[in-house]
Amino acid sequence: MTKLSAPQRLHLKKLIKDLKSQKALHTEFITVYIPAGYDISKIIGHLADEQGTASNIKSSATRKNVQAGLEKMIQHLKNFKKTPENGLAVFSGNTASAEGRQDIKVWSFEPPTPLNIRIYRCDKHFITDVLDELLVEKEVYGLVVLDRRDANIALLKGKTIINLQKTHSEVPGKFKAGGQCQVYGTLVQSATGNILKIENCSGALTVQGMNVNERIIDNSPVKDFWKVKKSKIYKIKTKYPQLITETSQDHIFFTIKNNQIIEKTASELTAQDTLLMPEKIKIKGTRQKLNYLKYYNSFIINKEGQKLLKKRRIENKLLQKELAKKLNATQTTISSYEIGKINANRIPLKKICQELKINFSEFLKDYTLPSHHQGTEIYLPNEITPEFAQFLGYYMGDGCSEKDRITFFEQREDVVFAYQKMLNDFFNIQSSCRFRENKNYHQLRFTSRPLVRMIKGEFPELKKALDSEIPKKILEAESIMVAKFLKGIFDTEGYLMEKGVGIGLNNKTVIGQLQLLLLRFSIISSVMKDDNKKNPYSNNPVFKLQINEKESLENFQELIDFTAKDKSDKLKKVISKKTSKSQVRQIMVSGSKIREMIEMEGGKVSDFSKVSSFFNNKRLMSKNTFKSSILDNIKNKKLYNKLNKIYKHSLLPVKIAEIEQREENVDMVDISVNNQNFIANGIMVHNSAQRFARQREGAYKDHFKKIAGYMKDQFLPLGNNLKGIIIGGPGTTVNSFLGKDYITGDIKKKIIGTKDLSYTGDFGLQELLDKSGDLLAEEEVAQEKKIMEKFFKQMLNDMKKVAYGKKEVNKALNMAAVDVLLVSETMPENDIIGYEEKAQESGAELKIISTETREGVQLKDLGKIAAILRYPIEQ
Repeated sequence: MTKLSAPQRLHLKKLIKDLKSQKALHTEFITVYIPAGYDISKIIGHLADEQGTASNIKSSATRKNVQAGLEKMIQHLKNFKKTPENGLAVFSGNTASAEGRQDIKVWSFEPPTPLNIRIYRCDKHFITDVLDELLVEKEVYGLVVLDRRDANIALLKGKTIINLQKTHSEVPGKFKAGGQCQVYGTLVQSATGNILKIENCSGALTVQGMNVNERIIDNSPVKDFWKVKKSKIYKIKTKYPQLITETSQDHIFFTIKNNQIIEKTASELTAQDTLLMPEKIKIKGTRQKLNYLKYYNSFIINKEGQKLLKKRRIENKLLQKELAKKLNATQTTISSYEIGKINANRIPLKKICQELKINFSEFLKDYTLPSHHQGTEIYLPNEITPEFAQFLGYYMGDGCSEKDRITFFEQREDVVFAYQKMLNDFFNIQSSCRFRENKNYHQLRFTSRPLVRMIKGEFPELKKALDSEIPKKILEAESIMVAKFLKGIFDTEGYLMEKGVGIGLNNKTVIGQLQLLLLRFSIISSVMKDDNKKNPYSNNPVFKLQINEKESLENFQELIDFTAKDKSDKLKKVISKKTSKSQVRQIMVSGSKIREMIEMEGGKVSDFSKVSSFFNNKRLMSKNTFKSSILDNIKNKKLYNKLNKIYKHSLLPVKIAEIEQREENVDMVDISVNNQNFIANGIMVHNSAQRFARQREGAYKDHFKKIAGYMKDQFLPLGNNLKGIIIGGPGTTVNSFLGKDYITGDIKKKIIGTKDLSYTGDFGLQELLDKSGDLLAEEEVAQEKKIMEKFFKQMLNDMKKVAYGKKEVNKALNMAAVDVLLVSETMPENDIIGYEEKAQESGAELKIISTETREGVQLKDLGKIAAILRYPIEQ
């Protein structure tokens, strides 16, 4: 495939710019594309027919301009004996700006590659899409630079190096284990649903983290745990949503830039960086069983239970009297339990089971039923149900317990009555409710000692307000139970704002757990701290959680909602006023990458004109907009599947708002995770480096596998457009990488050479380009480097045989002394074209030099123009 040279590209750009600048008042601009091999006489005949048809145009001015434009084009085409080898693009129309005047111009362009499309169009503007496509570089080279710590994967597209992926290995460096730490209280998301403080993450535990290759949330076991002291803390806050985490300066975060996931320490982060967070935390959840029987006051022992008690007493060679004495009970009690004469009280029965080596909980489960107690029978559930989960949420938000009763406090009458009815029916109990005028709230009470005991026994996390945590049994429950628990707590402490839903608590841990728990329903929220100085009754700060994004509010209303009708109705109104734009739920891949994917599959970005600024990386795009403006308009199934995968990425970019540092001696904790990362306070963070030397080789292998995986993902989709792959790095490392079966056969076939390098990163890519002249000999970028090297070599050997800067070069051109004229692509287009004409007049060769190479940057710094001379001249 013949490619455009730099001068051809320049002239084509100028032509397109000129054509696009023309505006017709009516549909009178004519565009014709003649495919390669097509009979040009047929085109001329077709245009003549169109001339006749144009006589039917009602507007005399438009008719006159169309006919004149067609005539001008026909006369121009008659200059061609046959269609040029690769076809022809022709444009004609009246370019006069004033109504009634006529200035008919015609343009034509012979493309360097065959046209395979035939177009005739009469419109208000010229159709330039086909020409735009010619400027898009299709053929590329893959570039890979690597060592045992880092790797960069890039494309050489024309003269431009495009970074695709950067990765950092897990090979341990020379630093102490446990250096990368989180402060106490940092919340970690476990795979079972539990949300733990990091200091409680020792022992067998699987946490959720990120699969870097697939960019999805994955589960990974914790391998190690340790505590250290640190003297400096970095507090990192994100913007939309607000997430907060506090770490040591060397803790590693994942940042994303130009579609690459880049690892940075806290001390390297800036407010311009973008971190990663999960869009949704997927927890299957399990049915949470409750050991309900042991909390009742008395039990009916069935026949089998009676026999078991007697059998075990006899096996222990105890008379009823002797057993009673041991337990400080009466012989009548023992006898009555063994024959079922009376119901067993909880405490005596427990003592008997303990003495006779009978598991009390299993005995209750297998051999008893709850009995009436003081004329009241309460139903205690044997597992967490939706009603019980909602009760627990309400209790945690605004409930308190005494020895034998639970009390709720509620201002809204409809809410208190709704809970009274629901819970009376559920517990099969009659609660009391009264309105306390002096306090302006309703007081709802459930009198039941077994219920109090059950809450304390099954949910030990429910303590005093500042010490409570969301119960583990709720966190690990099925989603419907979690939703009902959230409904309960939002019913008590939740409120409506102009922009969304909020909840405020003095308990920082619970607010943090709620933020992560809401992500199970893809509800994204922000957390902030209020010093609460205006409250005369409390010195404790208030931690506030706010949900503002439309999709999150819709998810909240659909899956959780408020019991209070006025709150629910107000929430609907808040949602109705929201736009679908989202600052928190955005596409992780840059617009330029999406554009490239569309173009690779033969699509045109002009089909998506409403989102052009996104394609130019001028803004991010919400997922909703991405779906409606791009994804839903893709007809190519292969391209749709690729873009849909990006749309469904379970990770979101989240911008850093601010970074605070403070000196403070604090205890910190770190965990080592198999997947090398975990979720800390909602942010994806790297785990500690591997701690043992014996793991280094495994880390090397993982590093190489990751590189090979990235190469497959990035290069295989390019198909035949990928001309070859060049790999660079330290010789031994490259040999180790290529010597094993890390790379697939399809990728291996594309490798055209390797180079021994001293660097990785951007320097390494430039060094690889410098050393690959033999492999890229036919490529324009290599030719540019070669001619620039010749110029600099000549400058060293004989300054009189080179010139640089406009004044000196113009002098040499006027003397016809220039052999090769070197012009930087950064020079204005019209100036370049002017110099091209001067070069042609004097027989000089023009070279347009890009700034993608070091030599090209040096030419720019020399004044954007230089020349290699035919003979020495005095400066």
